Amino acid sequence: MAPSTTMFVLLSLFFAASQTQQATAISILAACKTVGGGSDYVGIQFCMSALGSDARSANAHSYQDFAVVSVDLLTANVTSTKNKIDGLLRGGAQSAATVRCLRSYQGLYGGIAQGLPACAAAVKSGKFAEATSSLEKSAGSTKVCENGFGKGSVASPLTAEDDNAYELAKLAVALISVEAD
Repeated sequence: MAPSTTMFVLLSLFFAASQTQQATAISILAACKTVGGGSDYVGIQFCMSALGSDARSANAHSYQDFAVVSVDLLTANVTSTKNKIDGLLRGGAQSAATVRCLRSYQGLYGGIAQGLPACAAAVKSGKFAEATSSLEKSAGSTKVCENGFGKGSVASPLTAEDDNAYELAKLAVALISVEAD
């Protein structure tokens, strides 16, 4: 092999190795410390549990990748919660006040579910302002639901689901914020 060919091959290998290092996956812990450390909305433990529940997180190379996972987890949460609401309404053993609140929930969660596919597309395509707006609306809707039960002096059967949806939406916003900086 000629010296110039050898040098070209070595430089090519060096360049490929340096590119591989730049594309190294970000650890879940590092991402969660970045977005959860000092946050009023997202705890490090919640972040690690949520992102750790999806195998794609192990190969995330950017905060945008983690945000996609968060939005997908939010979508699954919203779908599950909407199904639970439907089941509670079909069950019929609820007070009139609870039924009113659940019907309100049904509409709000239906709205969240309707907006999430466009939100996911916005995250994937880098339209972060659009995605953030959608996610903030989703987080706000979960609080409206919980407040509705409080005003009706009825215990919410969906507090855990609402809290998780709220935190997943806020997690995605925080991840997008880091990616956009």
